[in-house]
Amino acid sequence: MITYRFEETIERSADEVWAYAADITRHPEWMGVVDAEVIAGRPTDVGAVGRETVRLGPRRYVAEFVVSASDPGREIAWRVAGGVPFTWEARLQLEPIGSTRTRAAWSGAIRLNGLWRLLEPLMAREVR
Repeated sequence: MITYRFEETIERSADEVWAYAADITRHPEWMGVVDAEVIAGRPTDVGAVGRETVRLGPRRYVAEFVVSASDPGREIAWRVAGGVPFTWEARLQLEPIGSTRTRAAWSGAIRLNGLWRLLEPLMAREVR
């Protein structure tokens, strides 16, 4: 399993960061996905479903994912629900630092399935 955690201080309020990050259609701007769309529910509600095209080397996969946690201005998380050869859960946690700065922690875990597991050490270096 590949785990990761990155922290960054952003010169925006936690509400602004959360609104941007929780907008599934903006994921291609800051995540490693090609495109993204909401296919069921409101994109910030737990249980909402989205679809993104993920690039793994020369291949592309259409992944469906579910919003697994949502606390406006504080946290949002997604988990892959199918379409790709891995399981993945990602979480963005926000901590206000005054009214105009936010500490953002991006973390998650990826587990490759089947023969793809042989590539896990290579992918771990890329993720980190």
